[in-house]
Amino acid sequence: MTYRQESLAARIPGMARELVGAEILVVDQDDNVLAGTGKLLGAASLNVTGVRDPEAALAAVERQFFSVILVDLDTPAPGAGLETIRQVKAMSPASMVIALTPRRSFDDAVSAVRAGAIDLVLKAPDSVAYLKERVLDAAGRSVDKREVDTVLGEVRAVHDTFLQKFMDAERRALDLADRLAGKDPAAMAMDIASFAALVVDEVDSMVEELTEAAPPGFTFVHATSGGEALDRMSSGRFHYALVSDELHDLPASMVTATIRAQSPDTVVFVFRGPGPGGYVNLLEPLGQRPIVTPFEDTRQLVGRLDELAEAFRARARERRYTQNFREKHYDFLRRYVELKTKIDRAHTESSGAGSNPGGATPSASGSNPTGR
Repeated sequence: MTYRQESLAARIPGMARELVGAEILVVDQDDNVLAGTGKLLGAASLNVTGVRDPEAALAAVERQFFSVILVDLDTPAPGAGLETIRQVKAMSPASMVIALTPRRSFDDAVSAVRAGAIDLVLKAPDSVAYLKERVLDAAGRSVDKREVDTVLGEVRAVHDTFLQKFMDAERRALDLADRLAGKDPAAMAMDIASFAALVVDEVDSMVEELTEAAPPGFTFVHATSGGEALDRMSSGRFHYALVSDELHDLPASMVTATIRAQSPDTVVFVFRGPGPGGYVNLLEPLGQRPIVTPFEDTRQLVGRLDELAEAFRARARERRYTQNFREKHYDFLRRYVELKTKIDRAHTESSGAGSNPGGATPSASGSNPTGR
């Protein structure tokens, strides 16, 4: 008995309970192979499903998980099994795939391993014992891999949940400290006596309508060009900037990008209108998402100003919470990010472990084409 066989023999008894009922899929157009493999592996308390074509194999893999999948390289045509291997591995990365072949071929062994198989076993009487050994070993590793994947997924979820709960607790603690000091937590986020908005538009109508219709607490400053807008941003502070996309001196995209760079706290809008098809979109570093519905009349925007003001206050409060948390727990956050990176990397490597998870090294000797 070789060292490998001794190691496997020592391992299998301890795995016996785990492997009982493990699902095995055999893909081969030869009914005799399906029957013989089913009998061989069924005697080892494994559940064997046999299918005669790749389509049935893919349907079976979609329905349930198979610890090990045996694929004949010549089903349904010579070499066609390689594509089957690729597809089942893509659908079920945790499944261990073993290729079957009626011929000794180093090229077949290399191609099978590259496709995702952990081994290539010769379909011959003297390979039967080896095939059973490899299936049991692969089933055991599949069980181990799924357990690792599950644990890593749970650790990652708990890791993220803990941080969220920790930050929520710090928010409550900060608010409580403000109240004990006689301060309003909402007002602590930012002392805003008036919301200042810069309107960048070549015509006066919109800023005039906004100034006339806006509720108390809003001030609108007009810039008639992109250049003037950037000058005003450098000399003043604005909570909002509404930029027309029909400026003639500078592209609206350049103006909004420069405003965001100069004043990260300023919420920047780009608008067309008011008029048919007019719109307002909120532009933020995290992506573009609408904050108000498309409008055709300035009054529709005025009606949302209170809502926008509250949204700005909420963002200001969140920035204060985040800044406070970072200052108090910098070392913890650094270690948290490092650990999260390691967990994510381990989970990714485990879930998508290359095309050769078993470490197969093709050679051309022994009772099987890979020489093991």
